[in-house]
Amino acid sequence: MTAAIDYETIETCLQAIGPEISAPEAHGLVTGLVCGNFEQSLALMGKELLPEKHADDREHHESKAELTQMHAVINEQLRDAELGFRLLLPAETTGVAKRASALVNWCQGFMYGFGISARDSEKKLSDDAQEALQDLGEFTRLDTLAVSEDDEDEMQALTELEEYIRVAVMTIYQDMLPT
Repeated sequence: MTAAIDYETIETCLQAIGPEISAPEAHGLVTGLVCGNFEQSLALMGKELLPEKHADDREHHESKAELTQMHAVINEQLRDAELGFRLLLPAETTGVAKRASALVNWCQGFMYGFGISARDSEKKLSDDAQEALQDLGEFTRLDTLAVSEDDEDEMQALTELEEYIRVAVMTIYQDMLPT
């Protein structure tokens, strides 16, 4: 069983070091980096999320440790044969609109992370993985302002979308594994 990533811990660590990025977007970014090119993903994560101007700060070192742990957990979850990978989103109690917005941010982070880590890859995605990647790109444009906060049908649709994204990411990850 893989370790869990704590939403509030990641959110706090990101606020402490300064990048204007939410926990879901950072999680998506790191997931995209791992999927695109695991070998370079940790270095790219440091470049994207850890500003050098604060490298000597205690908060920087603590945040770096948390983000490095998040990277390791994401990698472990993606490798889990039981599909242990989970998106990092706020709790369901925060409401449908906030979770929908976080899901859009997660997809934006993933697309950016995958784009910068896989750009030099000679791997070709399968048709399924290409479609999944295109869908993730489409999800970055969802209109979250139109989401009703207490609509049970929208909560169900969001839950189904989260599951689709989870499986899509696993598909992309499997396609990008070294042969």
